[in-house]
Amino acid sequence: MRIAALFMTVALVAGCGIDKEVYEAKVAELNKTKAQLDQQTKDAAEARRRCDETQAKLDAENMAMKQRLQALGQDMSKLSGDMATAQKRMSEMQKQQELAEKRAAQYRDMMSKFRSMIDAGKLQVEIRDGLMLVKLPDNILFDPGKTEIKQAGKDAIAQVTQILSGIEGRKFQVAGHTDNIPIKSAKYKSNWELSTARAVEVAKLMMSDGMDSKRLSAAGYAEQRPVADNGTDDGRRANRRIEIVVQPNIEDLPNMDDLNKPTAAPTS
Repeated sequence: MRIAALFMTVALVAGCGIDKEVYEAKVAELNKTKAQLDQQTKDAAEARRRCDETQAKLDAENMAMKQRLQALGQDMSKLSGDMATAQKRMSEMQKQQELAEKRAAQYRDMMSKFRSMIDAGKLQVEIRDGLMLVKLPDNILFDPGKTEIKQAGKDAIAQVTQILSGIEGRKFQVAGHTDNIPIKSAKYKSNWELSTARAVEVAKLMMSDGMDSKRLSAAGYAEQRPVADNGTDDGRRANRRIEIVVQPNIEDLPNMDDLNKPTAAPTS
């Protein structure tokens, strides 16, 4: 709609004999708007690709877990002396399978609720290092070197908060990340301070939007956890981000009895 209106404006300007500066300004505005729309389309396509990859990983995880359960069931039929241990292992595997399916269902539910924002290129939902997270690029939230959240960012955070608040029994960490270019600011002496301050601002906004403060924490990681190559403009842009991490519950962690088992001595 906006591009069509700009085309009509440019045509009217050209047809009515308006001076050259006005005409060129309208043409420049049209080109800028088109470039922005092209970038949004590119970001949305990339977000969908990442979502598909993550879903494939989850499906593979579930399939692998089911195969392990089947294999364990076959092993149990061959056991004669340690049935109690085998049953315990089966119970634990079933529990892990249920948790894996629960995480997959939770991910699909989040994907469904965040779909419109993902398609608009405002955020991405992914699983990295075993953690489910919502990733927002910093250009939506902040101006370069600043911690004041832009209006578009406030609107996005409000939507994200409403969705995450509905996930029962989960806590969230707001994590700030930067690229590897040192900040030059009297207020922020390093990217550590900047990334932490941004994470705190987002957490405060989430609380004002209704998130229980007991469910939130904030951390700054500066440039220490890049997700792309800092040697390119695109890579640095991807690394400048806010991530809202869905924290694992205690039942997601390994059984303490298993962790305390002695390991076999290495053979020489």
